[in-house]
Formats: sequence, C-alpha cells, structure tokens
Amino acid sequence: MSKKRTKYTSAFKTKLVLELLQNESTLAQIASKHNILPQNLANWKKTFLANAEIAMEPSKAVKEYKEALIKSQKQNERLTTLVGKVTVEKEWLSKKLVSLGSSNLKQLVDLKPSLLSVNHQCQLLGVNRSGLYYKSSVNHTKQTIKKHITKVFEQIPIYGEKSSSTIT
Repeated sequence: MSKKRTKYTSAFKTKLVLELLQNESTLAQIASKHNILPQNLANWKKTFLANAEIAMEPSKAVKEYKEALIKSQKQNERLTTLVGKVTVEKEWLSKKLVSLGSSNLKQLVDLKPSLLSVNHQCQLLGVNRSGLYYKSSVNHTKQTIKKHITKVFEQIPIYGEKSSSTIT
C-alpha cells in the first residue's frame, strides 16, 4: 500500500520556517528532525518570504482585495443591467414579430453563413426550419382551370359560383 499524503497546517509550516530563519540549524537538519522533505521546507520558506510584506502591511492587502471586489461588483452590475435590457428588447421584438405573417417571418431568416445559425434564427423567430426549404409545386392544369373560370365569370357575372364551376 502506498503512503497517504500528509497535509501540514499553516501554523506548523510557519513554526518550521521561523526556526529555519533563526539560523540555529540548517535546512536539512530541520527537515530530518521533523521527517519532511527539504524541498518542501525550502518552498515554504520561499512562500513565507514572498508574503512577508502582507504580514507587515495587512491594510495594503485588504485595500487591494476590496478594490478588486468593488471593481468586480461594478462590472457585475453593468452586465446584469445589460442582460436585463437585452431580455426586454428580445421579448418586445418577439411580440412584434408575431404580428407579421409566417411568410414574412421566413423571409427574415438569413440562409447565408452569419453570426447566428439558421437553426437559431428560426428558433428566435418562431418558425419551423423545415418550412424554410419547402417550395410548393405549381399544378399547371389547376391554374389554367382557375384562369378559365375567372374569365367566364368576368364575361358573364350573373353566373354564380356553382354555374361557373359547371361550365368547365
């Protein structure tokens, strides 16, 4: 079985680093005395010395922390208002788009590659994507029959719907 990794408390680390800084014994002696790796002790010393300024001037570290906190809070507020504004605009536009017809909505979709995919555009407009590509086929015989019926109806307007359709 492997040995479990030991975690040392910050108080223990500080005690060893202070003992090392007093120069009463060497790094290797202190490490062997407490059964830890010398590299760990060297790293703790480096970290301790790098952060010693914070111990002497805690107000500076707190001030920097508070400034960063205030800055991030302002940015958060700005982004929150921006998201709210965009949400309101989107809801307003979606209500206005309902009044257009489905054929007009389909014309708004940009099929060329753009920032929004076709699928996302259809989702925003509330249009079925499958309806975009459908082209209705024209039945020419029905078209000619309809033209003939309207021509007859224009020539003899007294014919009603039933009479017009029985002529053809």
